[in-house]
Amino acid sequence: MVLPILTISAVLLLLGYAVYWRRSQSRRRAKDWDSIVSRLRSNSEFGFADVTERYLYSDQINATPADIWRRIDGANGLWAMFTNAGVLLELADYASEHGENVPEQLIEELRSDALQLRVAVLISLVKYGFSRSGVAASVHAHRAASAYSAMLAHMTMLFQEHSALFFPRFLESM
Repeated sequence: MVLPILTISAVLLLLGYAVYWRRSQSRRRAKDWDSIVSRLRSNSEFGFADVTERYLYSDQINATPADIWRRIDGANGLWAMFTNAGVLLELADYASEHGENVPEQLIEELRSDALQLRVAVLISLVKYGFSRSGVAASVHAHRAASAYSAMLAHMTMLFQEHSALFFPRFLESM
C-alpha cells in the first residue's frame, strides 16, 4: 500500500521538477543582453582589478594567498565572484546562440571554470565561517580567484573569436 503511493509521489515530484526546469530554461533563453549584464557585478567593485593587471586577457594572479582575502574584500568579493560565475555562463550561452561556430569545448571549459570557482568559494566561506581561520579561507580564496581569472580569460576568447559584435559590449560590462 505504501510503495505505490511513494512511487506515484516520486514520479510526480520528478515531473514537477522537469516542468520547472524547462520553464526556467525557456525564460533564460528569452533574456536579452542588457538584462543579463545588468546582474553582473563590476570587478572593480570587489577589488578583483587589484589582484591581476590584465584580468580579461591573462589568468595570472598577482597576489599571494596570504593577502588575497584583504584585496578582494573577503566574503563580499568571494560572493561577487560566485554570482558573476552564473551570469557569465548566461552570457556564454547567449554568445553561443547568437555567435558564429562557437566550439563546444570552449563552453565546457567555461562550465568547468564556473564549477571550480563555485566550489572554491563555498569551501572558503565555510572554512572562514566555522573556523575563522584566515589561512584556510585565503588558500581557497586564491583558488577561487584563479578560477575566476581563467573564466574571464576564456570569456574574452569566446567573444573575441566567435562573437565579435558583442566584444565591445562585454568589455563595457566588465
